[in-house]
Order: sequence, then C-alpha cells, then structure tokens
Amino acid sequence: MLNKFLYLILLSFSILSCQSESEKKEALTVSANSGIIVADTILYPVDIINLDTTNTWASSRLRNLEHKKLINLLFEAVYEGKAQALDYYNREPISVEKVKEMESSGKFERSQTAQLQFEETWRVDPQAGTMTKDIQSVLLAWPVLDREGNLQAYQAGFVIKLNQ
Repeated sequence: MLNKFLYLILLSFSILSCQSESEKKEALTVSANSGIIVADTILYPVDIINLDTTNTWASSRLRNLEHKKLINLLFEAVYEGKAQALDYYNREPISVEKVKEMESSGKFERSQTAQLQFEETWRVDPQAGTMTKDIQSVLLAWPVLDREGNLQAYQAGFVIKLNQ
C-alpha cells in the first residue's frame, strides 16, 4: 500500500516536471483566480430600455429584464454605502447626499435609465469549461432626445463602483 502511495506521488511530480513554465503559471492562475484572465479590463454598453418600439429584437432581448428592480438595487447599494458613486468624468467620489440631490432635482429619472456601461474582467477556466465576468463598475446613462423624440446620444449620469 505504501509503495502504491509513493508511486503516485512520484508519478505526480514526474508529470508536473514535464510542464513548461508557462503551463505551470497558467495552471496556477486558473486555480488562484477561478480562471485565466482573457479581458482586463473591458468596457461595453448595454441598452436596458428599447427606445425604438419597431425593433422587436430589442424588445425580445429585454423581455426578462427586471429594469425597475435592477436600477433600484443599484441606487440602494449606493445609498446604503455598499457601493460608491463616482463622477463619470474624473472618477472622484460623489457623496450619497449629492446623488440624492441629483435624483430629487429631476436631473435624471430612475425609470428612464436606458443604458448601462459595464467595466469588467473576463476569466475562462478551461478545466471547468466555464467563463466568469467580474463587474468592477456600472455607468448609468439616460437618453438625450431631439424635439421629435429621436435618440441623439446618452447622457452619462454617474458610475457605481461595486465592492469586490
């Protein structure tokens, strides 16, 4: 029994010694970070309101999104100090009081939050066959419409830096 145990240990060391240094580092990265980083950091926008009622694909994509719940949870995370609001342009912290003031002034309406921009790190774990996305922050944005109601751009509100 002891001989089998020693044989298995020796076999394990033999296999590991055959790996190149990059393979060893990659294996360590996978176990330490739940995957190999394939995007650090990636930014991308996601429309969360379909502003074009003729676009049935956009409506279909958003059919399972609980918009009100999502936006309320993000605001509550800021208001409860579980996440930090940051100025979009300079990344300086915005106080909870200032966010509440911005909201009550009518500068933006929660229900009209039309786009989110995510800042994420993506990891792939080839052994497990999984991919994970770690969200660092979310930018809330509101539509800017012309007089005819056509989308011109999105107005950045503020960034919510999530705790990790």
